[in-house]
Amino acid sequence: MTGFAAAQIALLRGAHVIASAGETFADRLRALGAKVTPYGDGMVERVRDLAGGSTDFALHTAQVKGVLPDLVKIVGGDPRRVMSFSDFDEDGVGVRTTGREKGVVHRYDVLAQYARLAAEGRFVIPIARTFALEDWRQAAEVSMSGRAHGKLVLLTDQTASANG
Repeated sequence: MTGFAAAQIALLRGAHVIASAGETFADRLRALGAKVTPYGDGMVERVRDLAGGSTDFALHTAQVKGVLPDLVKIVGGDPRRVMSFSDFDEDGVGVRTTGREKGVVHRYDVLAQYARLAAEGRFVIPIARTFALEDWRQAAEVSMSGRAHGKLVLLTDQTASANG
């Protein structure tokens, strides 16, 4: 979901976005204005074709290991133009990773802006399913399965729909 949110933020700021995504979110990303390609073999070539060459920046948010060298190729060989939220550069290719750099400034000041955009329907986080609070174990099982396909929400209001 981090990648889905990042794509929306980049698009709202006027960037051209190429996203690698599975079937769950590909159509939704296209509807937002992103170009989409699947993961897997040939991704470097597909992204370069969509971009018309190297890209300016690559953001890695998926729980897919071993793709950092390909992302460095996509940005023209400069690892400083790749940032990963999920692979902390065990490959040693020199990309930036979030949360481990010294001097990182968290931008909590922008949360209100995105909350307003969400209220207007212009920024969305896909909700896969909701659960009543007492069903937290079931929610945890779905989450740990790796097949949630969106955010899972625990509802504290017992009158709310438990499977929305």
